[in-house]
Amino acid sequence: MLCSQNTCCQELVNGEELGACTSHALQCGAGICMFLKIRQCKVVLIEGKTRGCLYPAPYLDEYGETDPGLKRGNPLHLCRERYRKLHLLWQQHCIVEEIARSQETNQIFFGFNWQLL
Repeated sequence: MLCSQNTCCQELVNGEELGACTSHALQCGAGICMFLKIRQCKVVLIEGKTRGCLYPAPYLDEYGETDPGLKRGNPLHLCRERYRKLHLLWQQHCIVEEIARSQETNQIFFGFNWQLL
């Protein structure tokens, strides 16, 4: 369990303030990592300190829909197919490609401070 986007768990790495997720990615995953943001019902893919993207969580309700922000409150269950895709993304070393693909199609996150995640 890690904090994300919270100043309480920021760490100083090589003179730069980094969030707990980014720091963990650099220390344990060669800068590449994936995290489940439980409250947002999203997966965060991170590459280094400057790039990342959001990916759909592998949890769906009985209607086959995700619940972003957990606003509807329907019980969510693990979707084996989505989990398999997420697992293959990690296992086949395709996280960097997925981040690049996502950033090409979605320009919103270019200004996001990924290092503080």
